[in-house]
Amino acid sequence: MNKNKSMKKNNAEIVLIDNYINHEVYQFSGRQLVPIRTRTNDQPRYVDTRNDHWEWFDGGIKFSIDWTALNLSPGFIPIAKGYLSYSLEKNAPRTSVAIVQFLKRFSTLPLSKIFPWSENEILNQLSLWFDDRQMVIVFRRLYDWGLGQGIYGFNTRVNLLIAEVKTIKVQANSRVFLGQIGLSEFEEINLIQRISTGYNLASNSWRDNLPNIILHLGFELGLRSIQYHALDVADFEEVKPNDISFFTIWLPMAKKIGEQRPQRRPRKISNDLGLKLKLYILKLQEAFGETIEPLFVDRRGNRLSVERIATILKGEHVAANIRHEGQVSMLLRHHLGQGLADQGAPAEMIAELLGHNSTIAAQAYVAATPNIAKIKSKALGKSEPYKRIMAALLTGDVVKKDDVNKNSHVHGIVNMTYIGGIGSCALPSPTCCPYNPVYSCYTCKKFHPFVDGPHGEVKLALQDEAQYFLDAAEQVEGSLEYNRAVTQHERTIFAVNATIDYCKKEVL
Repeated sequence: MNKNKSMKKNNAEIVLIDNYINHEVYQFSGRQLVPIRTRTNDQPRYVDTRNDHWEWFDGGIKFSIDWTALNLSPGFIPIAKGYLSYSLEKNAPRTSVAIVQFLKRFSTLPLSKIFPWSENEILNQLSLWFDDRQMVIVFRRLYDWGLGQGIYGFNTRVNLLIAEVKTIKVQANSRVFLGQIGLSEFEEINLIQRISTGYNLASNSWRDNLPNIILHLGFELGLRSIQYHALDVADFEEVKPNDISFFTIWLPMAKKIGEQRPQRRPRKISNDLGLKLKLYILKLQEAFGETIEPLFVDRRGNRLSVERIATILKGEHVAANIRHEGQVSMLLRHHLGQGLADQGAPAEMIAELLGHNSTIAAQAYVAATPNIAKIKSKALGKSEPYKRIMAALLTGDVVKKDDVNKNSHVHGIVNMTYIGGIGSCALPSPTCCPYNPVYSCYTCKKFHPFVDGPHGEVKLALQDEAQYFLDAAEQVEGSLEYNRAVTQHERTIFAVNATIDYCKKEVL
């Protein structure tokens, strides 16, 4: 035993391979039929893993992997099958496509021809992926899964080293804090005219008005293509209290995590759109029978794929003289979110209407709107609720940096970024504050913000860190809904925003 330990220290790579030969090789023994998170009732709910060719569907698109076409080592193929099977059962069907893309690219590398891998082989390969963040992330998750399964050839030390591998840093909150693309005033006018004039009331065919209804629905609710795809006839609801009709769409929440089937939330729609849908459904049922399930179908009655829906929307955009490269359903979605922000809607309301699990993404619209400064300026000094919020968040007067002793200046680290000169602490010197500096300052009664402090830098650093927690939480089922770290960051970001507004008021 001591001799083996000595060999591991002196020549870890040789021992790793030698021991692998004498250990039981991992065999894929997962479910023969893996249940997947289907969004609709008319697509397969299981992936048959007994064959060399696996396939599954999402959004009306077929995805597949042919194991015989991959040039992988015999020892690694069962591991790859096990990890993909685990992902298919745990995540949304489209999420597993990233693993298939990884395996196809990985099979072209020398590392795919051997297993187990030595520490040096792994680190050398990861160093070549410095500019390919997706490959590093998938490999990191695969290795972590293999270690958790107790598969021989995976060890804790290498797993920790992989976790420390750096790639090109993504710009802070690039996914949610990018400049949101919406419609200009003239484009919105053109779109509304298209919605009004593009509907043919005299038509007897459900197909004639399908594009107009899809456009109208996207304009009012900001649907993703996958949400259009998942809508059923039963999701449309008409209520008639006192002979007055009200219309509702039970919208599938495509981004909800931790559920086998997507949750549906009611969304009220306008009477104009409701009447359009009511007549459309009657004609649809005349053509295909009252038992037809999908709301949007092709000429054969099959549910429209996300690609077909995107093509229809793009055609309607072009007809309305709207051309945004690469923006189809998301263009209407961004426009809805930005419009709500421009009218002063809080991030919580925007997040709820767009179906987000957190207000972090919704804050992108609030941050991007050019009108929000005017809205907040009118609120300052006039809104009593706003005054009470400000009083709860800030106590000490806003001061200038040069008027305060440097010993009382607040500084600290947020998301590995040094932050200094945001304000002063009123605690008597040399009292040591028991709370985390910067994070706790913006809700502290002893905090005096500097009118010219770098509060914007604090906000960006907090947003970046909040996105990190969101990314980490996505890997744990159901952890987004009650994620305390994200919630605390949201409150702190709100407090920083209030401080920024308060300082601007003092400058004015």
